[in-house]
Amino acid sequence: MEKKKNKEIKKPELLAPAGNFEKMLTAFHFGADAVYLGLKRFSLRNFAGNFSLEQLNEAVRIANELGKKVYVTLNIFPFDEDLEEIEAILYELNNIKPHGLIVSDPAIFLLAKELTDIELHISTQLNVMNTKTANFWFKQGAKRIVIARELNIDQIKNICANSNGEIEVFAHGALCIAYSGRCFLSLYMTGRSANRGECTQSCRWNYKLLEESERPGQYFPIEEDERGSYIFNSKDLCAIPVLDKLIDAGVASLKIEGRMKSMHYVAVTTDVYRTAIDLIFENKRDEFIAMKQDLVKELSRVSNRSFTTNFFEGTPDSSSYNFEDSRYINQFAFVGSIVKKTQDFIEILLKNPLSVGDNVEFRDRGLKKERVHIEELYLARNNEKIDKGNPNTVVRVYGKFNCGVNSIVRK
Repeated sequence: MEKKKNKEIKKPELLAPAGNFEKMLTAFHFGADAVYLGLKRFSLRNFAGNFSLEQLNEAVRIANELGKKVYVTLNIFPFDEDLEEIEAILYELNNIKPHGLIVSDPAIFLLAKELTDIELHISTQLNVMNTKTANFWFKQGAKRIVIARELNIDQIKNICANSNGEIEVFAHGALCIAYSGRCFLSLYMTGRSANRGECTQSCRWNYKLLEESERPGQYFPIEEDERGSYIFNSKDLCAIPVLDKLIDAGVASLKIEGRMKSMHYVAVTTDVYRTAIDLIFENKRDEFIAMKQDLVKELSRVSNRSFTTNFFEGTPDSSSYNFEDSRYINQFAFVGSIVKKTQDFIEILLKNPLSVGDNVEFRDRGLKKERVHIEELYLARNNEKIDKGNPNTVVRVYGKFNCGVNSIVRK
């Protein structure tokens, strides 16, 4: 183990996922210091909405105005035939000037160093697990390393204390059964490679065991229930139980997984972690500790597979896995987001139906909640009274409300 140095503990950046432009605005509204996003090509979340170069240019402009940051993921493992297109993208990115590039392949790292002056972050896909490897990449010119997810807090603390750059840690979100996410299961079963951004989440499927030589055609459940067995299915990561210790370890950035998750997920997870980080750095640790259970409860209200601290407290045991079921837990249905507010009404862009008689909750930053019974509903475009609003329409609700623009609506 490296000899530990004394480093000042600084307030870590809160880094949220932005699967599309709306989610980026949601993340910023709910307190993210930065977002990470992918382009239409060459990130590991091809099924997210992702950003065109024009959208990225606007995203960077907005972030600069807000004093926030945008990081772009170019974290696939490329073939030779990909490199010419990647070079062209890097030229464009150098004009747009995002605040960082997240890369996982040395070829893209070298090209980005040659063709851009954008700071480089090493992806968790390169599974950096020790100080010497971290300092190798810092010596090559990396600004930040997203360390492997297989480290405990003491190991993270040692790397933070003895490395020559910033350390970023995944704090919340879905976990992969594969080592640092480098999985071939999806490619083997479906022809879609997780390492090329096309993961089909094969680890979430149910499986049974077949022994062909003596019992051909006879299937054995590994852990039996009526839906099958889920031997690869991890619970979701949640760092709230150990967040103060993780921050004391000296991490520079706390990252929320989820570029393919909903606006509801982005809003609530960002808000909870923003609240927790601020309490810890406002000398309100006792208040944070007292709130831990409520913060986790609020996180459980968005789509999840229940929670684990994974490796943070040591090698996880079987309690970190969902052997019985792979389905998400959903306590609320996401309705939409508030896009306009006046003294007399609010307008909601619907993602799911909303009807007269529904009981909904407006959810704003700072854990602010407001319960509303929908007594009347109007189309925003012509103020026509309606009984039900459908997805992708904007509806109006009259009244005086505390929650503002970019708040989410759920029921």
